[in-house]
Amino acid sequence: MKNSRIGMGCLVKAHLVSKSSVKRLASADFGQLSSGESTQLFTLQNKSGTRVSITNFGGIITTINTEDKNGIFADIVLGYDNIQSYEHDPYYLGAIIGRYAGRIEQGTFSIADETFQLSLNAPNSQLHGGKKALNKQLWQAKTFQDDGSASVELTYTSPDGEEGFPGTVNFKIIYRLDDDNQFTLEYFAHTDKATLVNLTQHSYFNLAGHNSGNILTHQVYINADHFLPMTEHAYPTGEQKQVKGTAHDFTNKTDLRTLADEINGKDRQIKIALGYDNYWLLNEECLSGEVMAAKAVEKISGRCISIYSDQPSLILYTANYIDGSQIGKEDYCYQPHAALCLESQRANSLQQGCSLDNVLLTPEADFYSKTRWVFSCL
Repeated sequence: MKNSRIGMGCLVKAHLVSKSSVKRLASADFGQLSSGESTQLFTLQNKSGTRVSITNFGGIITTINTEDKNGIFADIVLGYDNIQSYEHDPYYLGAIIGRYAGRIEQGTFSIADETFQLSLNAPNSQLHGGKKALNKQLWQAKTFQDDGSASVELTYTSPDGEEGFPGTVNFKIIYRLDDDNQFTLEYFAHTDKATLVNLTQHSYFNLAGHNSGNILTHQVYINADHFLPMTEHAYPTGEQKQVKGTAHDFTNKTDLRTLADEINGKDRQIKIALGYDNYWLLNEECLSGEVMAAKAVEKISGRCISIYSDQPSLILYTANYIDGSQIGKEDYCYQPHAALCLESQRANSLQQGCSLDNVLLTPEADFYSKTRWVFSCL
């Protein structure tokens, strides 16, 4: 075996582990928050050696170690080495986003003629649920394992009025890693009064390794014939625009578009966002969760991630606002376009466009959604 570099983003030679000998689940202390509360770190592993680490602070995925085409493992998500950095992280690295993923203009919305004013944590808006949203909360954790998988169940009760949202909402997230190299994310929510809920997972992927530079050579497929243009202030205009003939066309399954092709080009939407950061409206065939919604490929390593989801929309975000001010894992300084996010969510849909009906949660109908990330190699 070749020499290995040991660390959070370590490169190690792959090896298969028998089902009977694999240690599927481990837990450890992850340090104290400024409040004095203790956090935990859970690591799931499968028989192929794929490992995913999760903290109960913000439901954050801190590491994902997968193998490349030569059997070498690397950590493929951006993050930090300690809980203090996550507590002050401005980029939502690896976190559960909610109550509402996205921007709400002026932080106001109405339900049944009642208007609610949310906390503002971005210019003239609330972003990703507010100042202390789900990504900054300490969740309760339980772990489970069986012959073919391991999982972490996280729960958090958001009180009525938190960040301005109505209703007490019970949230549950289940992360599960199985021996087919599938990482499943299940989202549950129940409210005692009408409110808004739009959840997503905000992991930043660099399939070459978190400390390997930018993702401009990554190739992407998105199963969507329409996307939503946005205004200068990053709100959807309401128009549903066909992707064909635009820089937002990622529909070719056999010849995937390379991000570098257009990310520094003249497309107006890309100039507004300083990269990709739009909603794609997934085609109807995706919504069963059995047809691929999106895929990213890094050809040198051969690593791939395929996304399956029952959610009607997806954001491709290319880490446009990471600016080098934060020191990540292994003291690596992340720069613009250091990663990409593929965020499945329900804020918009082909059928209803940009409508609050997409995200309205009532006591009569609980929210449930399932997304799968499948890791593979070329």
